[in-house]
Amino acid sequence: MRPAFHHDLATARVADLHHHAAMERTANAARRADRPQARHRTDSGPGHSVTGLARRVFTLARGHRPAPAR
Repeated sequence: MRPAFHHDLATARVADLHHHAAMERTANAARRADRPQARHRTDSGPGHSVTGLARRVFTLARGHRPAPAR
């Protein structure tokens, strides 16, 4: 094979890889769009604050240092 063809083959191979990467990005974006969005709690309800307070009281009553707040 002539050396001039090596450059053309390499260029075509890189273009093909870029094309496949673009197709994969599009497919991943479509897959993510089909999935429902994760729902995050924006408020801490009364149950969470009472549970956290009770846990801290029991921890202090046992004589342990409480874990740092998250």
